[in-house]
Amino acid sequence: MRREGAARVRGMPKGEDQAERLARLAREAHERAEAHDLAADGGEASDAHHHPAEAATDAEARERELRAHLRLREEEERLLRLAEAAQRGEYGICIDCGEKIPEARLEIVPDAERCVACQQAASGGRRR
Repeated sequence: MRREGAARVRGMPKGEDQAERLARLAREAHERAEAHDLAADGGEASDAHHHPAEAATDAEARERELRAHLRLREEEERLLRLAEAAQRGEYGICIDCGEKIPEARLEIVPDAERCVACQQAASGGRRR
């Protein structure tokens, strides 16, 4: 299962350094989150005319949208944090073992905070 957003392969435009790339990806995540922002929608219809099953379906859809919005906000925050780490020269260091994360992994998962082995251990064997 692919994560929305950062799991997509995104190359760096010519001349873009790691910090700039991460900041750009954070801006993109912010824009996607804004598109999912339910509060900004403001046009939420009343459920008074719905059958209870329809109201439940609508509530479930709103909950899915909210979860997607929260994931995008978390991605944005993580990317901003990593952009700051890149400016300090600390980007690409595993937060668990302290080893350098391979460039190929960072190219595919730019918001990776762990090397593959530590990520597998942290997620119970699931890869990210």
